[in-house]
Amino acid sequence: MPAAAHPPSRCAVLAAAAAAVLTVAAAGCGDSLPTSTEAAAADTATAVCGLLREWSNELAGSLNATSDAITAEDDPAGAPDMLRDGYDELIAIAADHRAQVDELDLPADDARAEIVDDLRTGADEAIAELEAHRDELDDLEAVEVDDQSGVLGGAFTNLEKAQSVVEPQVGAYADDAVRTAFADEPTCTHVIQPF
Repeated sequence: MPAAAHPPSRCAVLAAAAAAVLTVAAAGCGDSLPTSTEAAAADTATAVCGLLREWSNELAGSLNATSDAITAEDDPAGAPDMLRDGYDELIAIAADHRAQVDELDLPADDARAEIVDDLRTGADEAIAELEAHRDELDDLEAVEVDDQSGVLGGAFTNLEKAQSVVEPQVGAYADDAVRTAFADEPTCTHVIQPF
């Protein structure tokens, strides 16, 4: 009669568990984890591009609301004031964005000053761009229904220009990890200048 099988000893169980852990660890040895520098750069890209996307959506939403109001009213005499009021709102929003830059806390310490300076300069240029177009609207006396698409199209083109000057030129950054992080971050599409 064969001898009864004995349950494995506690030591044998622990040894087997340790071997399993080592096997799993060895399997992942080829995958390199991000360094602290790379992780900080990735977090920075996510923060900056997330902020830029919020800014873009907020400005576009404001101008869309103005455009919808003008086309809904079809009031040639009232349209200029509606457009001017809409532009005043755009400028106020852009000024708020500019204030947010000074409070921006970025993990990538080495590149923070460069990025913040880019955003600050871009925000100032965006405000100037919007203010210049707003000044041109002072002489607008009426917007006929047939002219709505041209006038509103000009406003949207101006907004696109204002948004483009805010986009940082990340290809010029000295930090390789930061450049790579911005290139790899999906939310950065259409809100940065890659070169």
